[in-house]
Amino acid sequence: MKKVIYSMLALLCAAFAFTSCEDVPMPYDQPGEGGEDPIVIQPTGDGTVDNPYNVMAALEYIESLGADVESEQNIYIKGVIVSITEEYSTQFGNARFFISDDGTNNNQFEVYRAMYLGNRKFTAGDTQIQEGDTVVVCGKVVNYKGTKPETVQNKAYLYSLNGIMGGGVGPGPGGDTGQPKGDGTLQNPYNTAGVVNYIKTLGSDVESPGQVYVKGTIVSIKEEYGLQFGNATFDIGDPGTGVTFTAYQLNYFDNKKYTGGTNIKVGDEVILFGHVVNFRGNTPETVRGKAYLYSLNGQTSGEQTEGQPKGSGTLADPFNPVAANNYASSLAADAKSDKDVYIKGKISRIANNGEFGTQYGNATFYISEDGGQSNEFYVFRTLYLGNEKYTGGDNIKVGDEVVICGKVTNYRGNTPETAANESFLYSLNGVTKGGGSGGGDDQQGNVKITTDGNIVTFTVEGTNPSFSSAVDLNEQGWANQDKVTSLTLADGTVITFGQGEGSNAPAFYTATKGVRVYAKNTITISGAAVSKVVLTCDSYNGTNYTGNSTMYATASGTTFVICNEHSEAKGGEQLRVQAIEITYAQ
Repeated sequence: MKKVIYSMLALLCAAFAFTSCEDVPMPYDQPGEGGEDPIVIQPTGDGTVDNPYNVMAALEYIESLGADVESEQNIYIKGVIVSITEEYSTQFGNARFFISDDGTNNNQFEVYRAMYLGNRKFTAGDTQIQEGDTVVVCGKVVNYKGTKPETVQNKAYLYSLNGIMGGGVGPGPGGDTGQPKGDGTLQNPYNTAGVVNYIKTLGSDVESPGQVYVKGTIVSIKEEYGLQFGNATFDIGDPGTGVTFTAYQLNYFDNKKYTGGTNIKVGDEVILFGHVVNFRGNTPETVRGKAYLYSLNGQTSGEQTEGQPKGSGTLADPFNPVAANNYASSLAADAKSDKDVYIKGKISRIANNGEFGTQYGNATFYISEDGGQSNEFYVFRTLYLGNEKYTGGDNIKVGDEVVICGKVTNYRGNTPETAANESFLYSLNGVTKGGGSGGGDDQQGNVKITTDGNIVTFTVEGTNPSFSSAVDLNEQGWANQDKVTSLTLADGTVITFGQGEGSNAPAFYTATKGVRVYAKNTITISGAAVSKVVLTCDSYNGTNYTGNSTMYATASGTTFVICNEHSEAKGGEQLRVQAIEITYAQ
C-alpha cells in the first residue's frame, strides 16, 4: 500500500514540475518569434494650419536651413509634450519645453520661449502646460548654431493646447505664405511679404536708401507705446499668411515720440513709414528711430516726405544731415574721413545726459534738416564752440540750429556719425568762436579704463585709495534670468543696475555666474567717493565678456557710474560681471 501512495506522490511532483517550467522564459527567441522592432515614425505634414508638420518633419525641415538662419515664414508643428524646462509664468509670459511625436524621449524638438495661446503673454489664471499634453505650435524656427533645431525666441506661440485654441494670428487654411504685393508707396504700400522680399535685396545690416510704406496687421507686441521711450516694437503680418515683419522701436504719429493717445493692440491694421534693414542678415525690420506709425486703423496724421542730400561739406556749402549720412556711409566700416566736413541742421533730440557738461566737455545729439526725427544724423561726443571742451556757457536744446565741423566715421559699417572728440560745434544759432581742425583725447572725464583678460579696472585719477569692499554677484540669491535692480553692501554702499537707453534690462544668469549688463545699461555705485573699481567678468571659449569698446565711466562726488555705451540699444558686447571690488577714496 505504501508503495502505491509513494508512486502517486511521485507522479504529482512530476506534474507540478512540468507545469512550473511552462512559465520560465526561454534564453533565446524561438525561430519566427523574434522581439518587436522599434516604431519608426515617418515625417508627415506640410507645416500649414490644416496639415501641420509632425516633429520628424519639422526636424527634417529645420536641418535644411543654414546655421542660425530663421525660417522665412511661420510653420505649424504638432506633438506631445515630453518635458518642461520652464513653465509659462506671468514674469516673462513664455515657456520652454520639448515635444516629440509619441511623447517619448526619441526625436525631440525644443519649443524655446514660445508665447501663450493667442500669441500673447501668459497671465494668471491661464491653463498651464503639462507633460503628455498634445499641442500645436506656430512660429518661426531656427537651426541654432547648426546643431539645435528650435523655435525662435518670442517669435512662436502655442496655437492649440489639447485642441483648445486661443485665436492667434498665423497662416490661414492652406498655409499660404503670401505673395509679395505693393511698391512701397503710400498709394500702393508693401504688404509684409512684399517688404520682406524687398529687404532680401539689401545686404546684411544695410539700410534701405529710401523710405517705404508697409501695410499689415499686428500679430504680436513686444513693447507697447510708452512714455519712457516713446516708441514701440511689434510684428505685423498679412491675414491668412505666415510672413511677419518687425516694427522695431517705431516712433508714433508724425514721427514723434509717444506722449499719450491711442495705443496698439493685436489685430490692429497699420501702415508704417520709414527706412528698413535686414538686421544681421536674418531679421527684416524697420530701422530704430528712422520709421514711424503712419496710420492706425485708418487714423492718420499726414505723410512724411523723404529728404534730399544737399551741400558739399564746406563751410560755404555745408552738408545737410541726409548728405552727411550718405558721405559717412560711403566710408569703409570704422574708417574716418580724411578731412573735416561741415554739417548744418537743427537738433531733433538729445541723447540721455547728452548735453554739454563740464565733466567731459562734449555732447551727443541728433540733427535733421527740419528738427523732426526723420533723416537724422548722429553727432557723437562733439566738442564745444572753438573746438574746446565745454567749461560753461549756453547749452544746446532741441530746435537749435547748429553747424558741426570735424571728422565723420561709418561706425561698425552701419552707423554714420561724427568721430568721438574729433568734431566740434562750429556755430550755435549763428554764434561762433572761430575753430580749427578736430582733435582731443578719447579719455572720458577723469576715469581711466584698463582691461586685462577678463578683468576691467576703472581708476579715478587724482584720488588716493583707502579701504576696499567686494561682492560676489553669484551669491546674492537671485534666480536664473532675474532682472537685477540693486543690492546694498554691508558698509552701506548701494550698487544699482539700470536699463538706461538699452532694449534689455540687466539680468542674472546662473550659467555665467553673474549679471549681464547689455548695451547702454548702467552700473551706479553710490554712498561714498570711489578711487577704483575692479570688475571680474565671465570668460567662455576664449571670449572675455568685458563690454563694448565705447564703454565709459564717470565719477562725481559720492556717485560712480559705468555705462556699457553702444551705438544701438541692443547688440554689441555684453559686460558679464561676476564680482565687483570697490576701493574707496580717502
